[in-house]
Amino acid sequence: MTVARSLKSLVLSVAAVSVSAGTASAQITIANVYNAASRQINSGIAQGALFVVQGRGVGTSDNEQATFPLPTTTGLGGVTIQVNSGGQSYDAIIVYTKPNEIGAILPSTTPTGPATLTVTNNGVSATKAMNVVDAAFGIFTQKYGIGAGLALAFNVNGDGSTAPNSTTLSVKPGQDVLINGTGLGAITSDETQPGATDVPATSAKVYLGIQAATVVSAGRGTCCDGIDPDYPVPQGIAAWDVVRFTVPDGVTGCYIPVAVQIGKTVSNLATISIDPGGAACVPTATGLPQDLSDKLANQTGLSVGNVGLGRTIAMNVNNQGAVVTTRRDGGSAAFVSYPGLPASVATAQNIYPNNVCSINGWPGANGPGSVDQNGNTITINPLKSVPFDAGTPIVVKGPGGSRNIVKRTVGQVFDYPGVNFGDTTAGNFFDPGHYTVTDAAGGKDVGAFNGAIDVGPAHFVWTNIPDVKTPIDRSQDLVIQWTGGAPGSQVTVTSAALANGVATAFQCAAPVSAGQITVPSYILLQLPSTVNAQLGGQLVVDDASVTVFTASGLDLGTVRYTDGYSLAVRFQ
Repeated sequence: MTVARSLKSLVLSVAAVSVSAGTASAQITIANVYNAASRQINSGIAQGALFVVQGRGVGTSDNEQATFPLPTTTGLGGVTIQVNSGGQSYDAIIVYTKPNEIGAILPSTTPTGPATLTVTNNGVSATKAMNVVDAAFGIFTQKYGIGAGLALAFNVNGDGSTAPNSTTLSVKPGQDVLINGTGLGAITSDETQPGATDVPATSAKVYLGIQAATVVSAGRGTCCDGIDPDYPVPQGIAAWDVVRFTVPDGVTGCYIPVAVQIGKTVSNLATISIDPGGAACVPTATGLPQDLSDKLANQTGLSVGNVGLGRTIAMNVNNQGAVVTTRRDGGSAAFVSYPGLPASVATAQNIYPNNVCSINGWPGANGPGSVDQNGNTITINPLKSVPFDAGTPIVVKGPGGSRNIVKRTVGQVFDYPGVNFGDTTAGNFFDPGHYTVTDAAGGKDVGAFNGAIDVGPAHFVWTNIPDVKTPIDRSQDLVIQWTGGAPGSQVTVTSAALANGVATAFQCAAPVSAGQITVPSYILLQLPSTVNAQLGGQLVVDDASVTVFTASGLDLGTVRYTDGYSLAVRFQ
């Protein structure tokens, strides 16, 4: 699944990696211990949750699935797991083993707090530190082991029957959904037997996009007719958790992010499909010419060019604690080919779904921390891109004169870096008016082109900057308000946080006509705290307009004008 997003924030996902053949060796190494549904490393393992251990040689040479009663001390295929917590040892309940991976249930009686996990594979052992928590929910997705994409969710019909949610069978506002996961918390039933239906002492919240949904129930359940046949989890195990909620009005889209929050712990973001008629989802219009949209819909490989123009007001705190404001009009360009990327990700006018937030961070499913077929921990491996040469200069001309964006070449590497056009005072540079963007000669990869965009009379103004106190409290919603902006444009709020080797970014969007957007606490809580981090971050609020141009060598060419702000912040 790919959610539509702006070219400036195009995020390339690492392809899903399935663990395949391997055998226990003279030594085994544990790489990761995480929730089996979310594949999140830093959220802890909840009492009673299904969790996964990955590493070199931890599993069996063939896939093995346990039968009821699920094994504990006897293990499966010679594999056992013990968790030492609170000074006592607890036998994990083995559900499946396969090369380099084990799935198991953490007994509900395991005390919370720091713990040590020991895997023993036919007499060979390895240990790893872990953290046991009372609740940390993960959403299963339709493809097991990914932790992202379409949720393992079921529409609840009026007669009580259910059907898998998908883009061809959406849920409609006012209808209930069952979402499946693990990690609601401890139960008192026998977790080695099928059919446990206890209700953990947990208060779950559900969010769709930026709106809260009404939670109907949350507890143990059974799953699921029609699930992916690759799921190694038998139906009826006690670790299946089911949250039932009602879809609120005003939320529609083919890939609406869904998250479950318990306390200050937030699940992975999966998606469900919502349509007013409850049938096949109708994708949001891209704003591209129809013939171009049709061409991109079924194409693999994408060559894009973007000329970025804009006005930015940046506010940072200097070493003396004073706020320094920098005003700048400028431009840059980028021309890139992504040979393996589905071209359907490209959008223009509706550059991102409105009233939706997205998290793109790592470590995560099949990103850094996941294990390859040989049990090795993989590092970041984004889809490769190839820079395109569009020649030089690119001339931007408007009421205040003309400016050039010039190709920079260093050895065999080239780019089109940002150029300062002016300081935003009148006549210097982006005053209201019509602007043309011309590449008269083109280059080796991209032909000549002409683009244009208009700057309106009402500049975008972020009005409640004084209300945004840093460090930002991640447990509270963040409200951004504005006036002005181009009619029909879109406002995005973006930021990123990096701490202790964990980097996470978010992006939220709303139509400029809304006048405000709320970044929910469930989004902010997925960022790491940066109060004590060496580097701070920026909260960026932009109003964006996009137009399209054509050029040989490009599938899509755009001129993007942003009017926005950058505020130095930290998160606590």
